[in-house]
Amino acid sequence: MEGVEGKRAVLLDDETRTLLREQEAALGVEERPVEEELVRHVHPAKALLFGSILVTLFIALVASVTSDSNVAYALLGFTPTLIAAILFIALLEGDYKDVLFWLAPLAICFLFFAVGTTAGLGRQLDIPVLTAVNMLLSYLIVGAMFLVEYRREPEATLEELEQFEPEHLDKYVHTIEEKCKALNFAIGRVYRASNGGTAEMRERLKVPSEWYNEFYDILKEEHRYEKMELEPIPAALVLLGKIRERLSVLLRPESEVFTRAELQGLKNVARDAEGKDRIIDVLSVNDSDPVEQYFLGAMDFCKKITERLQSL
Repeated sequence: MEGVEGKRAVLLDDETRTLLREQEAALGVEERPVEEELVRHVHPAKALLFGSILVTLFIALVASVTSDSNVAYALLGFTPTLIAAILFIALLEGDYKDVLFWLAPLAICFLFFAVGTTAGLGRQLDIPVLTAVNMLLSYLIVGAMFLVEYRREPEATLEELEQFEPEHLDKYVHTIEEKCKALNFAIGRVYRASNGGTAEMRERLKVPSEWYNEFYDILKEEHRYEKMELEPIPAALVLLGKIRERLSVLLRPESEVFTRAELQGLKNVARDAEGKDRIIDVLSVNDSDPVEQYFLGAMDFCKKITERLQSL
């Protein structure tokens, strides 16, 4: 405990420590259960990936018909692209680093080439040509996916919220999403498997990407909400409450969030062995990113957007 507090004192300035204490105090008063569940919206990039799977299957069937080859072999020839698209969906869901998206097609196609040549599939399939075609298709898919991602709204600033514009709610939410993603990365690094963490432990701390997608579902019919009608406001407030409540978990001691067995399994992490340290403190000490700034930024945006929506 003393080690964590000592390191944390060096990492945090007085203003940040004050803000964290204020957030903790405010959440102690405002915490409330959220029971309403909203329909999950399919993320645009995920929709593109699902579409790419269908297109790849169509290409395989066309290739089978035009070449008079067995359908099973035609599908087998395009499995690298199918596997890559499915893997992209999983990676997108887990908020992994961008480099994994770019490395995945290379690894999958290399494995396809190695297995295809050693397993004698060359008699039925042109392995070198199919490897090149699959790599091209995979990189076209990942390129299109990132184009969709990067065309989304840039981050907003707290100053912009002073002139709150309801029709730009998607931009404000995007800022919350980016800060929560950064927090999710830090959680993944600190509570990773090599440190004794488990997927279940990380899921209790992370803000699920589905929650941001629900915002985009609320706003997908943009023309309906240019004047922010009453209908989307309660739904947006529910989602903001869910995100704030999940973020507030980081202000609790580890012992209140993890079981004793999970705490005993942690290693290579500067923390109190009994789990008395707050999770936000453990993250800030054990990760090089400005975790507290991500946290405070996300909480501030949630709070201010909530206040603005409630005042409409």
